Amino acid sequence: MYILKRIWEYTREYKWYFFVALIFSTLNVIIAMVPGKLTQVLVDDVIRGSNHTLLPMLLLGFFLAATFRSLSIMAERYAIEYYSQGVVNDLKQSLYDHLQRQTFNFFNQNKTGELMSRMTGDMEAIRQLTCDGVLNFSKMFFYLFFTFIVLSRISLKLYIVTMLSSPFVAFFALRFSKKIKPVAREVREQFSRLNSTVQENIIGVRIVKSFHREEFELEKFNRENEEFFKRNFAAASIWSKYFPILEFFSGLCTFFLLLFGGKMVINGEIQLGEWIQFNNYLWMLLMPMFMLGGMVDLINRTIVSGERIFSILDREPEIKSPENPVVLEEIRGEVEFRNVSLRFGSEVVLENISLHAKPGDTIAIMGATGSGKSSLINLIARYYDPTEGQVLVDNIDVRELELKFLRENVAPVMQDVFLFSETIRENIVYGVDYASMEEIREAARIAGAKEFIEKMEDGYETVVGEMGVGLSGGQKQRVSIARALIKKAPILILDDATSAVDMETEQMIQDSLEKIQKKCTTFIIAHRISSVRNADEIIILRNGRIVERGTHEELLAQKGEYYDIFKAQYKDLLDDNIMNEKQVMA
Repeated sequence: MYILKRIWEYTREYKWYFFVALIFSTLNVIIAMVPGKLTQVLVDDVIRGSNHTLLPMLLLGFFLAATFRSLSIMAERYAIEYYSQGVVNDLKQSLYDHLQRQTFNFFNQNKTGELMSRMTGDMEAIRQLTCDGVLNFSKMFFYLFFTFIVLSRISLKLYIVTMLSSPFVAFFALRFSKKIKPVAREVREQFSRLNSTVQENIIGVRIVKSFHREEFELEKFNRENEEFFKRNFAAASIWSKYFPILEFFSGLCTFFLLLFGGKMVINGEIQLGEWIQFNNYLWMLLMPMFMLGGMVDLINRTIVSGERIFSILDREPEIKSPENPVVLEEIRGEVEFRNVSLRFGSEVVLENISLHAKPGDTIAIMGATGSGKSSLINLIARYYDPTEGQVLVDNIDVRELELKFLRENVAPVMQDVFLFSETIRENIVYGVDYASMEEIREAARIAGAKEFIEKMEDGYETVVGEMGVGLSGGQKQRVSIARALIKKAPILILDDATSAVDMETEQMIQDSLEKIQKKCTTFIIAHRISSVRNADEIIILRNGRIVERGTHEELLAQKGEYYDIFKAQYKDLLDDNIMNEKQVMA
């Protein structure tokens, strides 16, 4: 009931459509009962009573009943569809908005396919309940109510006898409800896993084909699909067990009507026309019983889907704006880390990090994979919050700044480049509300992307495929750099931004970036010495700790890890210098 109540909260804006649907649903039931009464008059008064003058009126009554019922069904469907689609639309919007506010850590813990199944399959289950479910439930009630009034007036005794099996129907319907609910939950969860498997395979199809792992992926999908089949079959088995029982006890109503109703006609307790009317209305009594199992199943599936949706809506974002944020007119770009540590559970990612970047400084960060480089810079824009210590921008703790304002002033080039299935121009201007073509071209020029873009047939209006398919790794990186540069933010983050470009292109990009880096504070993560040698400070991370820091010259003089990296990358150059020195000495 708690889940159904929460779904009901989303109906307030559309309640009038619900009441309109309810009115026409009631009208539909009442009109559906008219032919039964007309049939009773036809048999008792026209056929047996020989009152043929009533025949034209009865025929007109049948025609009008069919016409008005059709119109009421049309109005009922329009209102209930608007109601259900509106409810699901708002709920889907709430879920999507809530997902947008979640942190990186949330998406680390939840698979994309599972989240997609909540936005699609679970939403469809709720739509079915708010549409056909609500409609059928109301009809069940009205059919029972109105047929009770009419049939009890014909013969209360026959009505009671006919309904003798109804308690058994209710009993087995409740038993069915208890059995089907956990199975329905397992079906929804397995559907999520199956969805995740398909989604991951499609996204990684190039890797699959490159490593010739089609058979492996087919087997993995087959396992998940087989499990999905088993769980659906388990649900079907419960249906196959209980539905015949419900059908049997519902069918007993017809048996009792034929047995006792036939005797009452023979004994003259009711007229033949009334018995036929009773028989015509019997399906209105039986229909709610037939529908009860389906309604129970639908409600259970909706509750399970609602639990999955509201489990996300109830999860507060780990990172959100403070209630009373510090207001700054602008950000100058000063960034300071004070004794910062970061942990994910028991895993230590960063420990006791302190550094200070003045406005216009360039800070380079190097280290082995998994040393905490990306995690460190992700703290600046509050993609994560430190477990201990402070991250300050312009001497203000980032947790005290309005989140949107903070992120508007940070321009990131992520390690994993992502481009949307839009034009190159739309991908470049993604981070700004408006930009002229001159600004777009300038950002592309600095990023080294202008030349290859303008060689394309459609230029900046070229549509890239999903995740940038159609562009090389280096081209995607350069578009991503242009997207960051066009923000003109005071803090620029380059996370391995030129790893996929050749040395010549990298040098060209660096030469262009040097002119704008003085206008912003830049954090560079790189593995190449050529990318970091001109930085104001170079930091070497190992296992989340700073083990070396200084300028290029200072770190070479220390002859530590940075020096080892330098030797590995410039081995040929060093060997040539040694040979030249030996030749000079000789």
